[in-house]
Amino acid sequence: MNDLSFDLIIHPGETIKELLEENNMTQEELAIRTGYSTKHVSEVISGKKNISSKFANSLEYIFAIPTEFWINLQRNYDKD
Repeated sequence: MNDLSFDLIIHPGETIKELLEENNMTQEELAIRTGYSTKHVSEVISGKKNISSKFANSLEYIFAIPTEFWINLQRNYDKD
């Protein structure tokens, strides 16, 4: 059994929301910069939509956080 607390497993959207706040960026600005709709970005942030590898790649470009980080975050969330 691993030592991970399931309380620490969050949807990647929570991390994106925190990064937006830290960077004073709106969801609309993220949508423009990623080429996705504001609705798509909002649904990811609210946990209604999963992060695809393509979206994760866009996040890497914007936040300098590797694509694999986002994919792993989504994978860990999906295991819960």
